[in-house]
Amino acid sequence: MKKSYILFSVIILFYCFGCNSNTSEKDEIIEEELTKEEVLKKRYADTVIPLFETFNNVEIPTEFIIDSKDNSLNAGASFGYVEVSQGLINYKKEYIQVYVLAHEVAHIVTLNQASLFGLQGAIPSGGVTNDYKKAEFLADLIAIHLINTQLPEQMKLIYSDFDNLKNLLGLGSFTHPSGLKRIDLMNQYLIGAETTTSSDSFETIFKQIWDMD
Repeated sequence: MKKSYILFSVIILFYCFGCNSNTSEKDEIIEEELTKEEVLKKRYADTVIPLFETFNNVEIPTEFIIDSKDNSLNAGASFGYVEVSQGLINYKKEYIQVYVLAHEVAHIVTLNQASLFGLQGAIPSGGVTNDYKKAEFLADLIAIHLINTQLPEQMKLIYSDFDNLKNLLGLGSFTHPSGLKRIDLMNQYLIGAETTTSSDSFETIFKQIWDMD
């Protein structure tokens, strides 16, 4: 009787494992059948858009536009559409693609998020940090916070690759802070999330950026 029970259990476990394996294999086959453009578009729809579901009074862009001539790692979002470069499509690290797309959508919800924290009006320009740079810091923060709280495994990969991300973000310009400063603020948020809570750290760093000189 015991032998039969053990044999039955093994068969069930084998069957379940086989089902999971087949499902995984099917997903891989489906992705292999898609072009790189279709894979990124699906990733945006299935992974990035759901990050912003709590912003139900903001129109999150759904149309996908591709700049096939731009081989840099680039993207932009506006109301109704998101535009991505061929370079982003070809980039092999999924978690970097997710971060870039989430960052761009975060620009759209920044003022909405600010109002939830009691901050009204446009992003103020400081004496040292202009409003363009603050907008980039804030979009980074929103993207990282949403990924950290909803996609923790993706956040671990992004964190482990901060040195690479810092280089990808570059030395900075009039409109964009340097990658070093942007990674520093992301780290501040993550440290705060560990010592307090993700929500408290998010609000603290958000207001800190808003009030930067």
